[in-house]
Amino acid sequence: MLTDEIVDPAIDTTGRRWQLFQFIGPILGVILVIVTIALVTLYTYRTMREGAITLSRNLLRSQQRYITEEVSHYLSPATGISFMASNMLTGDDIKQNAATFMTLGRSVLRDMPHVDSFYLADDQGHFWMASRRDNAYEETTMQIEDGAPYYRHKVTDKDGRFISTDRFSAEGYDPRLRLWYKKAVERESRTPDRRLFWTAPYLHLSTRQFIVTASLAFQALDGHKIVFAINISLNQLTKFVNSLKVGKSGQAVIVDLDGHVIAGHNMADIGKPGFDAANVSLDPKTQPVFVRALDVFRVMGDGSGIVHARGTSYVTIAAAMPLAKRSWVLLLNAPEGDFANFTQVVKHQTVYFSVIIVGLALVLAAGLIYQGRRVERLQKELGTFGEEKKEDNIILLKIINTVGLLNPKQEQPYLCEALSERSVSRRASIWRLLSDGDRLLCEDMFDRDRNAHRLGMELTRTGHPGLFECLEGGHPVDVPNAEEDPRLQSVQRVVMRMIDTHHLFLLPVMEEHRLVGAIMLEDPIQLTEAERVVMLIASVLAVRFGQVQEEEGNKEDSVRTSTTPSPSASRSARPQLRVIEGFLLRSNTDSSNPTNMPEPGLYPSVPIMVLEFSEAYSSNHDAARAMLDLVGELTDKIQSIAREHNLFSVQVAGNRFIFLGSCSQTLDSEGAANLADAAIGIREVCLMIISHMNTRLMFRIGIDVGAVLVAHLGKNRDVFNLWGEGLTMAGALAHNAPDGGQIQVSDRAYQILQGLFLFRLRGEFFLPGSGIANSYILAGKGDVGMVVKK
Repeated sequence: MLTDEIVDPAIDTTGRRWQLFQFIGPILGVILVIVTIALVTLYTYRTMREGAITLSRNLLRSQQRYITEEVSHYLSPATGISFMASNMLTGDDIKQNAATFMTLGRSVLRDMPHVDSFYLADDQGHFWMASRRDNAYEETTMQIEDGAPYYRHKVTDKDGRFISTDRFSAEGYDPRLRLWYKKAVERESRTPDRRLFWTAPYLHLSTRQFIVTASLAFQALDGHKIVFAINISLNQLTKFVNSLKVGKSGQAVIVDLDGHVIAGHNMADIGKPGFDAANVSLDPKTQPVFVRALDVFRVMGDGSGIVHARGTSYVTIAAAMPLAKRSWVLLLNAPEGDFANFTQVVKHQTVYFSVIIVGLALVLAAGLIYQGRRVERLQKELGTFGEEKKEDNIILLKIINTVGLLNPKQEQPYLCEALSERSVSRRASIWRLLSDGDRLLCEDMFDRDRNAHRLGMELTRTGHPGLFECLEGGHPVDVPNAEEDPRLQSVQRVVMRMIDTHHLFLLPVMEEHRLVGAIMLEDPIQLTEAERVVMLIASVLAVRFGQVQEEEGNKEDSVRTSTTPSPSASRSARPQLRVIEGFLLRSNTDSSNPTNMPEPGLYPSVPIMVLEFSEAYSSNHDAARAMLDLVGELTDKIQSIAREHNLFSVQVAGNRFIFLGSCSQTLDSEGAANLADAAIGIREVCLMIISHMNTRLMFRIGIDVGAVLVAHLGKNRDVFNLWGEGLTMAGALAHNAPDGGQIQVSDRAYQILQGLFLFRLRGEFFLPGSGIANSYILAGKGDVGMVVKK
């Protein structure tokens, strides 16, 4: 490295900087003084030279502001009265709204001579009008008389006292087809400053007034749309504009963007017969200055300028009238000779000052608007946060003060209700993991739309492996569409499809890093806002479920040491029984040896089960073929399970399977246990197969232990048939099971099976001919029966 490239960091460069500043500072100061003097001199020279033009331009601007304010005041009743009417006419009593409308119309017409009339219409075709009639007031109502629509005109004085009435046919008139009605409805959802619709000016045939209509749509308390319209006469506005004096010989005119004249000397003949005020436009031959000024406005917007026409220069000002009507433009012109050389002053003053002033004003206005919106948004967020916190505190206080909150033997239905209410979910459910770790039992399920609780459903690991995988991760899972998530598709089809929900929020309930249950929220809307409530309830459930698992573990240990044989152990000692497929039982032996057949007669206590498939029929060939394949696969599985659990017989009748656990004159508890065990296996297999297919096929199971009649039918007496109370009861229990995929058990079957399986009390069940009895939901296998009343 060269020596001159080495920089010593110890050298203080402050002195060199100061020296450089001392050299450059005076030069910059001199340049600044020169520039300042030049600017001041130039400004003074141009101001003195163009002072007269500046004065004339300011006079024109003052005239323009004055006209704009007058026109705005002239049209301002349309905005104020329309929004006032939108607050007064929202009642659900149509007659009261009409009376209020007529009172408002008389009051305004009496005090504002330039207001011509009022309209009121709704989405049912009703129409009312308030207008002047000579020195009185006319109240018009469109109504059906003698089967045809008529205008009923009622003439009143200023205080509403009746004077006279008449009617005219209203055939073919529908206010909903009018432009003022349709456009107002289209603008209903806009911001308040853009909701009001203004029609183009038109000539009112009956009053010969040149009017413009402003209409506003709003919604009444009964849900119907209402449109309020006010008609303002422009005749007086023309007289005012024609009376203005602009310079010595200048003129003023108000036009729309298409050049149609709204007010001005072109409209001097307004009101006379044959004069069409709606078709008056600027004439390029007689009014070239206004035509060119309007063309410049369309391109450049508001501003002044110089227009040369007929060998003369004219000073022009074009300004939009946003306070009156957005599409109207005020045009002023005056010969330049009226103000000598004032036009040059306006030109240069616009260049040097207007841009700066307008720019600063825009910057300040934008800053104020932005800051105001930020403050408003912040206040709104603080208010919303306060309301949410207050709502959370109310729910949490109610949960904390609940009696027996941590007692697992005491049900707490409010927990599900609080979850659904705070998260605005269609359904909230609480699930407990059973001691075997492979089954989730629904402790409570609350449907917010129906305001109903359900329980008893069971989800297994074999049928829903993705669900258990999500829960064992220990983290909340939020899936917008569970039908598209491979892990939760089975849950959507088995659980969520009942009420057609898709969005699923899944929260594992953990006790000391151990999974004990889960919380499911279906189609939640306020999930973030409900976080505090959800986490508190999850903590409560962790304590409750942890105690239940500990108690179940202790009971399992005690049961293992007992000498009571289990159903599986005794099953091996029983002789292999037959499974007969088909509606007719066909013996394994020939007809000459019917000894294996039950004797005909009454059997008082036969364990019987009915499996019923719903929506198993389709008239579509492809859908029917797919349904047949699905039913065939399910039948194979059902047949295997029936053989495995040594059931006596299986019969098929349409969309129903009929199972017999045994068929003897004495009560066979083992046969009933085999039947319940088979029902659980069939439920798991059916749920697993159906969950992997996009089908609405669902099933229900009913179990009873009751009396049946057995008979041998046919020529050879080899046809086995049964009927009676037990079959009827099992079929009714299956048909009326609360949810698809559940097993409903009669009270008689429950008394036999309660020591071997886990049950949930559903409630009272009515069977025609037998009366009212309790029914139960068979939740799953268990060493200790449990009934939780709801």
